[in-house]
Amino acid sequence: MISHTIVDHLFFALLLTIPLVEWKWSWPRYLARLGNGSPNARLNHYRKLIAGEWVLTLVLLAFWALRKRPWSALHLAADNPLGFGLGLAYVLALIGLLVWQRRALLARPDRRARIRKALKHAEPLLPHTEHERRIFWVVSATAGFCEEVFYRGFLTWYLSVWMGPVAAVLLASAIFGAGHVYLGVAQVPKTAFIGLILAVVVGITGSLWAAVLLHAAVDWNSGELGFKLLSLDSTSELSSA
Repeated sequence: MISHTIVDHLFFALLLTIPLVEWKWSWPRYLARLGNGSPNARLNHYRKLIAGEWVLTLVLLAFWALRKRPWSALHLAADNPLGFGLGLAYVLALIGLLVWQRRALLARPDRRARIRKALKHAEPLLPHTEHERRIFWVVSATAGFCEEVFYRGFLTWYLSVWMGPVAAVLLASAIFGAGHVYLGVAQVPKTAFIGLILAVVVGITGSLWAAVLLHAAVDWNSGELGFKLLSLDSTSELSSA
């Protein structure tokens, strides 16, 4: 079993601390910049998210490589080809269902108000322009890979040294949910449940890759749904003007 080092403890502390800083400091200031009409506020926020997550991920992976630790401990190696293939097929089918559901919802004007209400907490993050939309694709891919490495990879390994794998998965999912508290306390249990689903995908496939794909696709699909709704709202306002 791989033992913890001071670097592991520091990284664990960062995973607990950064969301609190985001919730109490970064996010309110970002919302203020949006409210003040600061130029490119959303694009700059996207760029900071992308840069911040990749820097942390690359530092972690570099440390892992320097310590000659097995990549399988982070679930970055697919040791079960059959489970990986079946899990990947399931994830691709689920992604297809998400895309179909999004198109079906957008085709129903009577449901758009309910969708807008459900996405209200995330509106500051959703792309409003075509340029923001393209950068949000990168945000989604970044979150898919980096956050899976953080939570389903490193954090689950870190906690499992002290507790059983089931308890480690449950606690890592709870911390993943708490990491999104800046979107509102009500989103914490919902995000924790999504984290648990992603952990199950990792357990079935034996690697992070299918969960990375699903995580990125969920974020991308939410961005596409929000962008389309905002575009429809703008079109309706222009038509009524």
